[in-house]
Amino acid sequence: SSDQSICAMCSSTIDHLATYIFLNRSREKPTIQLIRQHITSDPEVLNDIMASLFNALLFSSQVNQWAITRPILSLLLAAESTYTNYQNQLINTQNIENQEKLKEEFEKLGTDIQQSVESTNRDKFTQKL
Repeated sequence: SSDQSICAMCSSTIDHLATYIFLNRSREKPTIQLIRQHITSDPEVLNDIMASLFNALLFSSQVNQWAITRPILSLLLAAESTYTNYQNQLINTQNIENQEKLKEEFEKLGTDIQQSVESTNRDKFTQKL
């Protein structure tokens, strides 16, 4: 459907942007400086994007899961706090019993994931998710 196509294109765009941020995090190129300025002007933007991606993945039956998981890894690498913030937010909405299970699952998800956007690392993360 057109909604799935739009979702896939948006996910790809987020993936490209987060990958660019990750790969250029220690550089001072004009483009990365402009991106940093924009993020600084709206500090919640990356958290909001991560939450939207995870919520679509977890709570929507109409999404292309592969398309959604790709930018989650890139965003996690570009701004790890977005992943931690979403994890804490989701865990805090659960009862005590489910909180422990969810913590364990998030820990499993991060196991053996490298600080890399290489295809093998992306595939490993996607399979775990």
